[in-house]
Amino acid sequence: MYTIEQIEDAITTRLAPLKVGHEGTEPDPPAVWRTVRTIKSYQGELDDEESIARATKLFPAILAVYGGSEYASHGARKVEKMRFHLFVCDRSLRAEEEARRGGSGNPGVYALLNGVRDLLVGQRLSLEIYPFELSREEAVWFGKGISIYGALYETAQPHLYPGG
Repeated sequence: MYTIEQIEDAITTRLAPLKVGHEGTEPDPPAVWRTVRTIKSYQGELDDEESIARATKLFPAILAVYGGSEYASHGARKVEKMRFHLFVCDRSLRAEEEARRGGSGNPGVYALLNGVRDLLVGQRLSLEIYPFELSREEAVWFGKGISIYGALYETAQPHLYPGG
């Protein structure tokens, strides 16, 4: 059984090829790779408009946070279905559309969503968990040249409870 922190850390590690300065060995990586400034655990950077304005220095960014679990019981065995939210953020000084679609100085959240999808969907992240599935993507906040989308990914892991 893995802790929330272990799985969240595995997610951010898996997304590392998207980060600026990543020394990857991919022969021909997609253009969006190595364009993200920040990949880390979410720490309230998007709580309100003022926080978002301060957080733009981290953009383009991908922030991960555990969203909760549901449990299905099968006698002594339980399966924990876990949700992880990823906030994909970008900004443009020119226009909000460029924050979504990308431009000369930024990848855009649409390309980042695709990059995250390419790296996470169907992956176990070298852990003994169910492959990640994408459940939902949606706009979280946009305006003033800033675009933030959320992506909900789910995985599961079995637990064995002796005597149960």
